[in-house]
Amino acid sequence: MEVHPFYSNPLDLAVNTVTKTDIQELIAWLRTYPRLTMADETRLFEEAWSKWQGVKYSVMCNSGSSANLLMYAALDAAGRAGNRKVAVPATGWVTTITPAIQLGFKPVMCESQLQTYGSDLNCLEKILRKQRPQTVIVVHTLGVPNDLTAILALQKKYEFTLLEDCCASHGALHKGRKVGTVGNMSSFSFYYGHHMSTIEGGVVCTNDEELYWKLLMMRSHGWCKDLPKKEQNRLIRKYKVDDFHNPFTFVHPGYNLRSTDLNARLGMIQLHRLNDTINRRVRNHLAYQKRLQGKIGFAPGLPGDTISSISFCAMADSTAHRKQIVRRMEKAKIDTRIFTAGNLGRHPFWFEKYGEFRAPVADALYENGFFLPNNQALKPADVQYICDVVTGA
Repeated sequence: MEVHPFYSNPLDLAVNTVTKTDIQELIAWLRTYPRLTMADETRLFEEAWSKWQGVKYSVMCNSGSSANLLMYAALDAAGRAGNRKVAVPATGWVTTITPAIQLGFKPVMCESQLQTYGSDLNCLEKILRKQRPQTVIVVHTLGVPNDLTAILALQKKYEFTLLEDCCASHGALHKGRKVGTVGNMSSFSFYYGHHMSTIEGGVVCTNDEELYWKLLMMRSHGWCKDLPKKEQNRLIRKYKVDDFHNPFTFVHPGYNLRSTDLNARLGMIQLHRLNDTINRRVRNHLAYQKRLQGKIGFAPGLPGDTISSISFCAMADSTAHRKQIVRRMEKAKIDTRIFTAGNLGRHPFWFEKYGEFRAPVADALYENGFFLPNNQALKPADVQYICDVVTGA
């Protein structure tokens, strides 16, 4: 494996997972003059990803953000949005929430918790008990798994649809089970600097056949031509469509969120070494935890779970303390940034519509959180150097 991809600095937060060898393989494939728009390569990648992830169905799309949009849209198209209320996490990425707003769902924001930086279970149950949202989306924040065992118990008690945003969590494990295999649907991102890259790209996973069919239609204009023939024929009979109109019958108001065969081919190349990339990131994360224990705040995760992160999230004692650390990191040329978006309830897209959301843990992440590099190019000595700079050793 090429440990240091080209144009990459191991002290950067994100490094290029696409190597020179990958480009050479892609060039060789392009010289066969293949079809580049979505076709056989995309289907092959979807099958390979489903096998790797351990799910029945996968639908590739053009980004992880689009994958989140597709989850909400498929739920809506299947008539399974219920009362349209959805519990959303305060910490994560904006496109975990914005598709719900765009599609007319009613988001209810949930506080975070210190152990995982995911949704606080007490807050979540309070929301479920009082507001009865029929959808819950959780984010495995930076590869730290939520307590899915407890969330499944809540699902059994309150009967909601569970969506998992795993866009930065490839290979993370809760009690030995991969995240993204527990909820009714899950999303992954293949953006630059993540565990693997298809340039831009994402995928939705599900074990639910009905939702799979809706995902296929919503990805491509809402038409039924991408469905298995049996289901396609059922819809054609249901709507009494003439055979000549069959391929271009639009069942739902869908989108064009398709990927391309070029992206899928790169995904196949990257998938072959994904396990090795994950192992490197897991190793780095454990090294950070060991060296920073008692010196800086971080989410330890649940005992026995495997954290597979794209960056290590640390939390300073205060905003002033964070500024001190950031100055040292900048001087040492170590890349850093705020913790994802911090408390999303303090961003204009949220507070201008719903009012400002304040909660102790989410606010602490907003005010004191910051990222440390965790990528497959890092060596143990790099991690030690970064930790020394952070702690002022």
